[in-house]
Amino acid sequence: MKRTTIIFFTLIVFGIIGLMVWGGNQVSTPQKIVAGDSTTSHPARTGKILTTPETFYDFGTISMKNGNVNKIFKVSNNSTEDIKVPSITTSCMCTTAFILNENGERSRPFGMPGHGGAVPKANAIVEAGRTLDIEVVYDPNAHGPVGVGLIERSVFLEDENGNVMEFKFKVNVTP
Repeated sequence: MKRTTIIFFTLIVFGIIGLMVWGGNQVSTPQKIVAGDSTTSHPARTGKILTTPETFYDFGTISMKNGNVNKIFKVSNNSTEDIKVPSITTSCMCTTAFILNENGERSRPFGMPGHGGAVPKANAIVEAGRTLDIEVVYDPNAHGPVGVGLIERSVFLEDENGNVMEFKFKVNVTP
């Protein structure tokens, strides 16, 4: 009985380790686009690249009682071809992203994958020679009274080639 139990648990442990190793090999990391770095999206192969003048913003110190803060990041397509943007997601439920149209009107909200349902597809197109505005909104009240102190979050924009542009921000939240 003891020997059978030991063999059984040994097989389970090896099975779990095997699944972890196999699963680890299946994960692919999206390529990160650095602001203004045209080497990261293989322009020789596609001729398409999105750029941005800034990928980080510091909101400084804000108070929960004053509500949401927002920042607009600009994404440019300096190529001669349109670039599709199928996905915009955030790193946390406290952060929402919107695409702004030419009149400054917001798209539907984009949020954190797997939280509160499915995140809709962006299905945006950055036309050749044009700019796309992404509005990032941070809600300091989303985590309740324990959500004070230094907070760092991200918004991820993925293009049709699987390249990911990350917009980061930090904020010091006070009650």
